[in-house]
Amino acid sequence: MTIKLFACGDVVNSTNKQAWLSEELQQVIKNCDFAVANFEAPIDTVQMQPIAKAGPHVYQSPHSIEYLKQAGFTHVSLANNHIYDYGERAFKNTLSKLNKNGLAFVGAGESFAESYQPQILEKGGVKIGLLAACENEFGCHYDDSLSRSGYAYLFHPLLEDAILALKQQADFVVLIAHAGIENIPIPIKEWRDRYHRLCELGVDVIVGHHPHVPQGYEQYGEGLIFYSLGNFYFDTPAFANKSDDSYSLVLEFEKQASVSFDVIYHKKIEGKTKRVAKEEVSFNLTQLNTLLAEGYTALNDQYALDTYQAYYKNYYQKAAGASGGLKSKIKRTIKMLLGIQKDQEQSNSLLLLHNIRIDSHRFTVQRALSLKYER
Repeated sequence: MTIKLFACGDVVNSTNKQAWLSEELQQVIKNCDFAVANFEAPIDTVQMQPIAKAGPHVYQSPHSIEYLKQAGFTHVSLANNHIYDYGERAFKNTLSKLNKNGLAFVGAGESFAESYQPQILEKGGVKIGLLAACENEFGCHYDDSLSRSGYAYLFHPLLEDAILALKQQADFVVLIAHAGIENIPIPIKEWRDRYHRLCELGVDVIVGHHPHVPQGYEQYGEGLIFYSLGNFYFDTPAFANKSDDSYSLVLEFEKQASVSFDVIYHKKIEGKTKRVAKEEVSFNLTQLNTLLAEGYTALNDQYALDTYQAYYKNYYQKAAGASGGLKSKIKRTIKMLLGIQKDQEQSNSLLLLHNIRIDSHRFTVQRALSLKYER
């Protein structure tokens, strides 16, 4: 007896689009025993308020959950950087709507402990333990003193405890991981090392996303690691006109056998995610896998230096109020005289927090500066 699990990347349906997925792709999903998507943001909720954070706030149509259910999805991961964008009200309403539609969630909860609880997928005597976690963005359950809702942290000991416990209860452990630098074709070394360690603890499959673009996969020991599937469906203004060439997985689990998988390629065509042949997407998965082999270290270092120079250096300067020339100084002076400098200070502080607390940003800046000045 086997279990087939469909796993895809990020989903945001903010425009209430019912015809967001092709019938052929829906059939692939419905032919599986279980299907999990990364539900990237809460649903629109009456009187919701955005939390204080740097970066965009994202929400989805209340009907997006129904559309996921209709497409054949059984589970969603909520461990991502946007699920807590509108605080407790929107988060709890999202959980309520998921429960009403019979969609199980993993990776987040109303309490710290709940966010680290697994879902068990079982059929014909085969049992899979499903976990989800994200890097330390706004809304993360990184400290057990937090009393709010939130999502599981990829570096928290409770995640490791859950993996070890599941190895005693289930035949397989699958981890949905949301982390990384956006829009680059490789995972940074720090996440690659972390995923390797999680496989050593007992994870059989890691399904990654967050970079918005595809990255390669590798076998590490007994574990399979898919570093980023890319977007499955994303219709925020920044992505509305992008084709989001990416891939999903049909994972097959059989007792006392290695996990097998099929790659499902897809892209947005006329606003709908459709299955396509591998020749029709803009990436080559074999080439992405090659980037994880010889030359990876040098490439990883170069991406750290490039992204620091292109983005992070300016972010830190802006957060410290040191960016720009005379014109910027004049603007800051005017804001201070108008009494709105306090808001700017809060914005700068949140930007600084954003770049310090989020692991991918901190890892990249540390690596870039070490490369520049320690060697």
